[in-house]
Amino acid sequence: MSQKATSIIKTFIHDLNSDLDDYKKLHQLLKLQHHNMIQRNSDKLTKITDKHQNTLQLLQQRADQRSNLLEQLGMDGSADSVNRLIKALPKQHSQNTQAKWTLLKQLVNECMMQNERNSRLLMMQQQILTQVLHQDNDSTYQPVGY
Repeated sequence: MSQKATSIIKTFIHDLNSDLDDYKKLHQLLKLQHHNMIQRNSDKLTKITDKHQNTLQLLQQRADQRSNLLEQLGMDGSADSVNRLIKALPKQHSQNTQAKWTLLKQLVNECMMQNERNSRLLMMQQQILTQVLHQDNDSTYQPVGY
């Protein structure tokens, strides 16, 4: 394996470790967001949003870099290419990297589910707020028929 390929693979694995850390942080932020949405704590939600956006930006940059690294190795940016890369590693690195890749996919799914949960809560709150603010007051306080 060339030095360039070795360097690319080391970067890939380093970024994988960074993604694991950041997806754990993102999951905690999403859970904290949910809690503060229930509590209607807009100040804390604003602070969380900045951290949330920064984390998402880092994750997107590394995902783009991962695709670029795979392209430099002559592969496309697909999950199949990642699996082929992992299988091509020496056994002592392959198993550890495979476990990390599997954990990353699990964390991504957990974040997606929590984000969906937060979205449903926000939609429910929006719906309730809309109903309260736009009640047809005429039907509520109609005079009794004569």
